Formats: sequence, C-alpha cells, structure tokens
Amino acid sequence: MDRTRRRRVVTSTLSGLITAALVVLLPRAVGATWTEVGAVIGRVSPGSLALLTIVWIAGLWAHSFVLAASLPGLTKRRGLTLSLTGSAVANVLPLGGAAGTALNFTMVRRWGFSSSSFGGFLAVTTLLNVASKLGVIALALGLVPILHSGSAFGSASLLFLPVPIVVAAGIWILADERAAVVVGRLLDRAVRTRLDERLPAMRRLILRLIRTGWQPMTVGMLAYLTLQLALLWLCFQALHVPLGVPVLFTALAVERLLTLVPITPGSAGVVEVGTTAALVALGGDPAGVAAGMLLFRGFTYLMEIPVGGVMLAVWSWLGRRTGPERLEALAG
Repeated sequence: MDRTRRRRVVTSTLSGLITAALVVLLPRAVGATWTEVGAVIGRVSPGSLALLTIVWIAGLWAHSFVLAASLPGLTKRRGLTLSLTGSAVANVLPLGGAAGTALNFTMVRRWGFSSSSFGGFLAVTTLLNVASKLGVIALALGLVPILHSGSAFGSASLLFLPVPIVVAAGIWILADERAAVVVGRLLDRAVRTRLDERLPAMRRLILRLIRTGWQPMTVGMLAYLTLQLALLWLCFQALHVPLGVPVLFTALAVERLLTLVPITPGSAGVVEVGTTAALVALGGDPAGVAAGMLLFRGFTYLMEIPVGGVMLAVWSWLGRRTGPERLEALAG
C-alpha cells in the first residue's frame, strides 16, 4: 500500500471513529441517556415525518434557485442534482468536500458547461453559502444580549466574536479591488499559488455573476434559511419538545458555525454535540433537545446520503446507456 493510500485509510478510520464516538456519547455529554432520547424520538408520528420530508425537499428546491443563478443555463433540476450528489459524497468521505466538488465538475462538464463557468459557479456558491452561515451567526450574535440576557449562553457567545471580522474582510475584498490584490499578495507569500493575480480576477467574475443573478440568489438563500429554521422548529414540535423560535434561531446559528469545521464528514457528531449543548445551556431538556437535533440532522445530513446516492447512480446509468449528448438532453 503506497503512502497516499495509507494516509487516506488512516484518515478515514480516525474520522469514522471520532464521528461514532461523538454520536454515541451525545446523550451523556448533555446529561441524558440513550433510553431517554429513544423514548422522545418514539413520539414522532408518520404524519409528522411526511411533513418534515416536504419541508426538507422545499428547502433543497429553494437552494436550487441559488445554484441555477450561479451558473447561467443551469436548470433547477440540475442544480438539485448537483446539490444532493455532492452532499452525498461530502457526507461520507473525510474532507469529502473536494471529492464532491470533483464529482460536480464532471457532471457540469458532461452537461456542456466550460471549466471557467464551473470555476465561477464554485466561487459564487461557496461565497454565498459561507456568507449565509456567517450572516445567521452575526445576527444571532447581535441578538444574544437581547434574547438570552443572563443565560448560560452568554459566555458561549464568545465563539461568535471572529465572525464580524471575517464578514468585514470579505466585504472589503469585494468592494475594493486593491484590497483583493493586497490580500492575494499576503496569502501568496504563504501558499505560493499566484493569488495576487487570481484573487482580483475571481473577484471580478463573482461580481459579474452576482450583478446578473442577485435577485434569485437572495430570494433562494433567504427561503432556504427560513425553511431550515422551520424544519428545526417542526422537528421539536413533532417530538412535543416546546422551544421558542429565538432559542431555535440561536441553535441554528451554532449549527451553521459548526458546519464550517470539517473535522468529520459533514461535521457529523460535532454539530449534534455542540448544538445540543448550546440548547441545554439555553434551558432545554437534555433528552428532548438531543432527540430533536438527531431528528433534524437525520434530514439535513443523513437523508442526503441515500437520496444523493440514488441520483448519482441514475445519472451514471443514463450516461453509460445513452451517451453524453443524450444525457444532456434528458437532464435538461
């Protein structure tokens, strides 16, 4: 076994062990047991599961508007396919984001888009996804003193403090090309990838795509985030664990923050433990909030794997059966 393959095996094994340990220890970490958590999850009715599925699908469809606007000519159905297949790979493999991106690149090229078009698509969607997460976090940070004054969450809000700095730096780079040049030169000294040239060019490409597609991007992203909050709220309602919308909005911000830390595939385990701990700090019942987060992540993380896997299998089968040209017509 060569060194690269050995490193991948070790990384995959460690990542899997960390994920399993975090999930197994989740109830104990917040002062509950799996028996208590299982009893709460058992309250979900088939009707509630159906409603949660509809809201989950609606959120994915809303996000497809963002993807379609980021790659002119891409249909909503193709955008949904890219989203789910890429997530399926990223949620299984350690540091699977790169593998998911490579898969999406192959699919986009098969559909007839150029490499440069995909580069712009990747830059814009990454920017919008990170900006939306940071936006939710920044808003929650601003609301913490109002909504959670005197709560145990006050000290935990210190985790959010770097967010305004990151947001301000991003806005500065987009607003002023000289800033992009300066930042590119500084980064180039560390990684030596000619970012002093590439970052300003990427900035211009991003701004061009945003100018032409900012309306569907904005509406789609806001609808997606709203539906994510609705899904989180409905998960707790289905379990008969009453939590207010302000508390759940804060929990969503914590969840968004933790998904930026790719320690495990899809941040599995990290998100569940961290967000559950935040909800307990805000006064939630340990067994109830653990069950609610597991149900929520069952849709936003776990369900993406089989659904995206099936879509990938269908896409691959159609490609072998009909060839690239016919596949493009069927996918359109």
